[in-house]
Amino acid sequence: MTTSQFDELAYLYERSFDVWPYRRDVEQHSVLTALGDVTGLAALDLGCGAGSYTRLLAERGARPVVGIDGAAGMIEHAWRREAEDPTGASFVLQDASEPIAGAFDVVLAVHLLPYADTYDALAAMCASARSALAGPGKRFVTVTINPGFAREPGYYLRYGFDLIAPSAELSDGDPIRLRSEFLGGTIDVTPHNWSRASQEQALLGAGFRQVTWWDPVCSPTADVVHFGDYLRRPPTLVVTATA
Repeated sequence: MTTSQFDELAYLYERSFDVWPYRRDVEQHSVLTALGDVTGLAALDLGCGAGSYTRLLAERGARPVVGIDGAAGMIEHAWRREAEDPTGASFVLQDASEPIAGAFDVVLAVHLLPYADTYDALAAMCASARSALAGPGKRFVTVTINPGFAREPGYYLRYGFDLIAPSAELSDGDPIRLRSEFLGGTIDVTPHNWSRASQEQALLGAGFRQVTWWDPVCSPTADVVHFGDYLRRPPTLVVTATA
């Protein structure tokens, strides 16, 4: 993963929650459902990006809350937003694959694992998440690309983005193009395909005891009909790994 992919994208990443309903009505709702009540929990947002989820954890009562990211532009944006509208979150510039000496109750990582371009990088990210947890029973919640995402060109365009695969059959580590245009800007980044088996292997190898996969769920207040195709062939899945 190269941080240069993300240094200049912080504003667009944050605004995507306002522009594209799937980010709040499906992705965020699914994450919060998997997390459950975080009141009083020490929380780490690994690969926090612009800090949207870090700040959300703080708003929902987690304490302390720390966001870590390797892209300087993302961390600068996150600190700027925190100064404008304080939530109690803090941010650290650090690569998400580096070990973390922490004692967190929960680690969250949204769209992190797909940016591992080798299995060793994937394993290092999982090990970093495990190293940050306080001990047995603590959880790592992550959103990752669904290996079975729709390969048809333009399938997800109505939701604000496109996932472009180089071929219908993908192997571990194959690049995928994620592109979204809005507000006069463009997000065009390169995540990688990882099978469920490889991700589970990396998580178990890092010391997690149990891995659970969740399909995304739609908020009860959202337009379920609009999200029908999204939910039938979701682009992402939620994974919970328990230490």
